[in-house]
Amino acid sequence: MKKTYIILVGLFLQGMNAQTETTLYLIRHAEKADASANTELSAEGKKRATEWAIYFKDAPIDAIYSTPYLRTESTCLPTAVSKQKEIISYNPKEMDLKKLIAENPGKTILITGHSNTIPRHINQLLGEERYPEIPESEFGNLYIIKVKNGVISHTLTRI
Repeated sequence: MKKTYIILVGLFLQGMNAQTETTLYLIRHAEKADASANTELSAEGKKRATEWAIYFKDAPIDAIYSTPYLRTESTCLPTAVSKQKEIISYNPKEMDLKKLIAENPGKTILITGHSNTIPRHINQLLGEERYPEIPESEFGNLYIIKVKNGVISHTLTRI
């Protein structure tokens, strides 16, 4: 009887895991104050960062990742504060979305990066050159990656 119970619980948990959907939201940092290497956000950028927090208000964000730059951290800070989450710093040269997804099944993660790194990470995950670099003057792109049962879906929208 005990063996049957353990087997049934294992099958149930395995079935639940198969239905788990992992979601990644990827955004570029908001508008910069200037062209220096580690600049802050401009007034318009601060406004956009607040708009991201409003956008994600009802989204169940489990973790927030940012490159270690003022502009990226400042972009996700209002969301982190509203969600009571720490910002996890990552090296954009070492980011591996496949690994992040594998380590966070069923989670929803916000990732803030740069005009060249966000599309590159997504393209590496997809195994194709689907998304070009984001033009320097373009802000407000939201890339949504969903993975369920090993199937990856992706969309790009603007807010």
